[in-house]
Amino acid sequence: MGSRQVKLTAVLKDSAGSPISGRTVSFSYKLSSATTWTSAGSATTDASGTASVTVTLTVPNSYDFSASFAGDSYYEASSATVTSYVVKDKTTITLTVTQL
Repeated sequence: MGSRQVKLTAVLKDSAGSPISGRTVSFSYKLSSATTWTSAGSATTDASGTASVTVTLTVPNSYDFSASFAGDSYYEASSATVTSYVVKDKTTITLTVTQL
């Protein structure tokens, strides 16, 4: 088994679909077969409402990912989850040509 980095990206928007900047989004992940979530860190949304983190995972495996915004005095809490996402190991192939 190897390891592979993946980038988790969330976009936070208000009810009108406008991006919300300057808010903290927390990310977590777990093996799809597990019950315990692991923090992948947090990031602040930019002007387009986007927040991203990078995490290194053991591959190949199936993972669940989650992004959450805790809410504040202006906006309700929200979250999104992606389940059973298979993170594949990279491969290489070697070709040899031999004259006969």
